[in-house]
Amino acid sequence: MIPLGTEPVRGPSGGDPLVVVVAYHAPDLLEGCLAALDGSFDTLVVDNSSDARVAAVAMRHGASYVDPGRNLGFAGGVNIGCARRNGRDVLLLNPDAVIEAPSIRVLHSRLQQDPTLAAVAPAQREPTDGTQARVGWPFPTPSGAWVEAAGLGRLRHRVDFLIGSVLLVSDRALTDVGGFDDRFFLYAEESDWQRRAADRGWHVAFCADAAATHVGAGTGGDAAARETHFQASHERYIRKHHGRVGWWSYRAASMAGSGARGIVLPGGRGRRAAARFRLFAHGPMRAEAELDRTGLRIAHVVLTDAFAGVERYICQVANGLSARGHQVEVIGGAPDRMRGELDHTVSHRPAASLLAGTLALVGARRADLIHVHMTAAEASAFLAHPIDDAPIVATRHFAAERGSSPIHRALSRITSRPIVADIAISEFVARSVRGPTTLIPNGVAVRPQAPLDAPVVVMLQRLDDEKSPDVGIRAWAVSGLADRGWRLVVAGSGVLRPAMEQLVLALGCSTTVSFAGLVADTDGLLAGASILLAPAPNEPFGLSVVEAMSHGLAVVAAAGGAHIETVGDDGILFPPGDVEAAARGLAMLADDAGTRRAVGTALRYRQQERYSLALHLDRLESLYRSLAPKDT
Repeated sequence: MIPLGTEPVRGPSGGDPLVVVVAYHAPDLLEGCLAALDGSFDTLVVDNSSDARVAAVAMRHGASYVDPGRNLGFAGGVNIGCARRNGRDVLLLNPDAVIEAPSIRVLHSRLQQDPTLAAVAPAQREPTDGTQARVGWPFPTPSGAWVEAAGLGRLRHRVDFLIGSVLLVSDRALTDVGGFDDRFFLYAEESDWQRRAADRGWHVAFCADAAATHVGAGTGGDAAARETHFQASHERYIRKHHGRVGWWSYRAASMAGSGARGIVLPGGRGRRAAARFRLFAHGPMRAEAELDRTGLRIAHVVLTDAFAGVERYICQVANGLSARGHQVEVIGGAPDRMRGELDHTVSHRPAASLLAGTLALVGARRADLIHVHMTAAEASAFLAHPIDDAPIVATRHFAAERGSSPIHRALSRITSRPIVADIAISEFVARSVRGPTTLIPNGVAVRPQAPLDAPVVVMLQRLDDEKSPDVGIRAWAVSGLADRGWRLVVAGSGVLRPAMEQLVLALGCSTTVSFAGLVADTDGLLAGASILLAPAPNEPFGLSVVEAMSHGLAVVAAAGGAHIETVGDDGILFPPGDVEAAARGLAMLADDAGTRRAVGTALRYRQQERYSLALHLDRLESLYRSLAPKDT
């Protein structure tokens, strides 16, 4: 995203690290933090509190200042800073921590000495009594939770991750792993990032020769709320890295350990253990969602039993909105796939018919806002509207008028009447439909940089006429990449698949083209590729294109539809239907690894700045709040 504030910090590639401080009020603590740096490093303060006192402290010490306009959480603030690093390593520094320039240089020297290091951290102590803080910890695991429950936590000495209060992070690791996961609003974001780095072969190191002080919870607010956020973030972490079964095991261990301690420990320690037992019994993420709830009750409706681009988008948005404190219910979509993709804090009701959708909406009549996707969902909202009179928002996912036939179009003019706002997912869609729209481009989450060393081109799309898959396959045959050891993976299904398989045979390239069908793990597919080929001439948005951009793939796309917006001048565009031009783009990227990486990097930054999931959710929330009843 592009936040409000000063211009991006610029500096030479390499050199001293950029210091990023994510602040939340507490200007006095920030004063001490920045004073210790003594102006020796470029410093960026991301102010999640929009506090004029924080801005004044930053400016007094010559630091750049960014006000994102809302509390993005630590991970979101870090991502703003890391996007401005310009090839430099990044020192993440809490405002309640103090480290002086000599120690930073010791850390930086240690990081540069070992190219396998993703991050290094100094020794830390409490400033008041000099108590040493533990800096390195093992990753949270279900088995580790049982060891802790048995009272044997002291046996877990290994250092898998370093705490993020003072953490120097490698630019190369950030480029490879990607940014912090902003679903971790507070706590566990650094352990998640280091776990992802470890999965890609990176290591971390504790540097005892550098020293810092850290107050701890200096800006964290109420202790009970901090505990809820802490445990909710660990639930998020365990669910992400160990799955649902892993979370059940972790939760059972935590309840067993805290329950036993609540019985045997005296006084305050026993009460705190009992409170932790109640927290895990209720569910930490559920408890977090209930903290000072100011969110809306939102129903997303898509009347299908499928799982394709629209359904995948709804799951990503529903999870993001739930993480921001909203109560979200999703109606429709393939039950197994939707339930597997949705966080447990999001309710789901299967509904593939007009009647089922209408009944589900009547049952959800306490919703503050209904968000419908495609005309069948609009019709169900129309039928339920006399009972559930919540405002209705519709996303226009296609560059066409409502309805697939004259009768359906006539009916849609009636069923769309209660809709108070139409959302266009691209400028192309906004220009193609009637009536006023609100432009909110889709967004995707940050992904690790793909290696771009696999000789693989991917086409990720439906196989039907509007996507022009024949252009992509013909371009592959003309490009000559098959003779240079490359292969093409065609992922997706559709009515044209048999015809495309015959075309591949006719062109004599069947040994280098594989048809993967519907692919559940699109991230895995894209991470193992180097180039995405997108021949659709009138793509309404192109979610797969933007997902490829998030992985840093080089993209060759038809210069039509929303590709002109999403890929733009940073990728390779060819005239729609021009097989020769598409083939030349493929050949150029395949032959020149430097150009391929430069294009991929530019597209990855373009996605992060314009098409991030966080920015998309910001815009959705703003629209929702402008339309929802004012007493919610």
